[in-house]
Amino acid sequence: MESGYVMKRLGLFFIPVIVSTIFIILMWLGLEPVMFQIIGLLLLSYFISPFGREVLIPAAVISLLGFHGINHMFMDIILVVGVVVFVDIMCSIFLLWNLDLLKYLPVFGKWIDGIEKFGKAKLKKSKRKQQNTFFLLTGYVALPFQGSGGIVSTIIGMLTGLKKQRVWLSVWIGSFIGSLIIAILSFSIGEMLMDIFGSTIWYFLGMFLMLSIIIYIVLGYRKAKIKSASPGE
Repeated sequence: MESGYVMKRLGLFFIPVIVSTIFIILMWLGLEPVMFQIIGLLLLSYFISPFGREVLIPAAVISLLGFHGINHMFMDIILVVGVVVFVDIMCSIFLLWNLDLLKYLPVFGKWIDGIEKFGKAKLKKSKRKQQNTFFLLTGYVALPFQGSGGIVSTIIGMLTGLKKQRVWLSVWIGSFIGSLIIAILSFSIGEMLMDIFGSTIWYFLGMFLMLSIIIYIVLGYRKAKIKSASPGE
């Protein structure tokens, strides 16, 4: 039983990594060297750099325009959007499958578990709340802000109590919509988007929005916990 559990945990951990590796290999085999450098750099930068899709997509589009002009616009949009959405999806799946491991941490794990259960209990009472939370999360993912990518959005979605399938669906829909809009606009105003979205003010606006949402969720849980612990309640 224990060996089966260990194998399952290893599978949940490594499957996203293996799929991502295969995806990179396929791009390397299918794209021209210069194209692979541009698209590969986009993938790597989106995964590890502090910049989000709002900066990296215009940068990639400008590089592609410099390489072969606007003649391949449709294919460029597919590639750029596909890479960004793929990273968001893989990060989301990895967290959805493995974030529960954090629940084993002392103190912090109990908070995560408690907040998630509190969110599920609230959403269970109302289908309308479930739908509203789903659409709000999708809209947040689509926003061109730092912290609205697959990692933070998945954590927020799980803390609100949304089912894993809905969180994943919300992440990829929001990522696709947001990335597609930015990619299309980047062909005409790419440099302007980089100037706006790459500014320090825009960065801190994104961080402020992300932290505000997380603090709102945590305070709501803490308030409910204090209320339930009050005598006479």
